[in-house]
Amino acid sequence: MPPVIENESPQPSQGAIALFVKTPGLSPVKTRLAATLGTEVAEALHLTAAQSVTSVIADACQRFPLQGYYAVAEVGALDHSHWQALPTVWQGEGGLGERMGLIYEKLLQRHPYVLLVGADIPQMTVLQLCDCARWLCGIDFPRFAFGPSLDGGFWLFGGNRPLPQALWTQIIYSQSDTAEQFLNAITHLGDIFHTDSLQDADELIDLVRVMTSLEALLSPTPEQQNMMHFLKELTSPNL
Repeated sequence: MPPVIENESPQPSQGAIALFVKTPGLSPVKTRLAATLGTEVAEALHLTAAQSVTSVIADACQRFPLQGYYAVAEVGALDHSHWQALPTVWQGEGGLGERMGLIYEKLLQRHPYVLLVGADIPQMTVLQLCDCARWLCGIDFPRFAFGPSLDGGFWLFGGNRPLPQALWTQIIYSQSDTAEQFLNAITHLGDIFHTDSLQDADELIDLVRVMTSLEALLSPTPEQQNMMHFLKELTSPNL
């Protein structure tokens, strides 16, 4: 079944940015943190982080020709109350590579370029997103944008050209060299813009680093401030 896109009429020059999310109660979320903190806390963290990223995407869409989307893991959750702030698209089935590739190619049919981000980097900024969008927009030759994570993965990928599906699936994800694998696979396909390396919130120790990054933001959104307070309350008795 192909992804479903709702309520979206893109402008010709408007790029797309898709936020990958899972719906608590329908899919396991933040499983490594859930093992330590419990399912309820892990689900609350995922939703609070997703709200933070949504707010940054909304600001970016106000400043640059971008259309935001939720890339929702469950086809039955496209109308879920958690995902009302942006149009929704179903991730499809398969592994992470297959799902990212599906969303990227589907949105690239409707937009001149596409950015993919995850919900576990609540400290990302409007400037980072707009810098990547600016690099990709209005260009007639292949370009890509890449945001590495400190754990060896990546928190952002963008491009203005299709990629072979085999490229997405040949990468071994959640490894210390995942970003290196991905960069090696695309380096000959076009010019690459590297944005900042950021810490994602996967392990308990990561939460303090994410909180510190949020505290360092010059102009956090209210949702990012809420995330910061959430992490302060969460980490004080645990770390």
